[in-house]
Amino acid sequence: SSLDAGIDTASSSDPKKLEEAKSMLKEGIQKTKTVEGRDIPLLQRVIAKEGEGRMALASVAWTSGDRPEAEKQLGLACERLDQLEADAINRNKINAPPKLPPRLLFNIDDGVGALDISCTRLRNREYLTERLEWPSTLQEKVG
Repeated sequence: SSLDAGIDTASSSDPKKLEEAKSMLKEGIQKTKTVEGRDIPLLQRVIAKEGEGRMALASVAWTSGDRPEAEKQLGLACERLDQLEADAINRNKINAPPKLPPRLLFNIDDGVGALDISCTRLRNREYLTERLEWPSTLQEKVG
């Protein structure tokens, strides 16, 4: 996805690559706003990936000196992830947890669910390393 590509590219220190990362991340974030469906766990994973993308975009903006954009993206990421978490908690209270579709035998950076990601976790180096497998160069930009 363009979000995954943007996150990968955001780990670069090359200014041209960082501009490319911004473009990919903005495009990917925009696409998440048009996703519709009845598969709640899938939609939750889309929003979780959007939050990860916004955090990467905020880190790139901060590194490039665009503080207002960085703060805007960080705020939106936290707001969306908080809403996602609250929705998932409410759904789990009202209904039995949604039945997850069978997992594929391969994975394309799609393992983070609604209750597995938060703004706080995106600032945790261990979470970024172990769960999201972000390269250290990108983690330093979040730090």
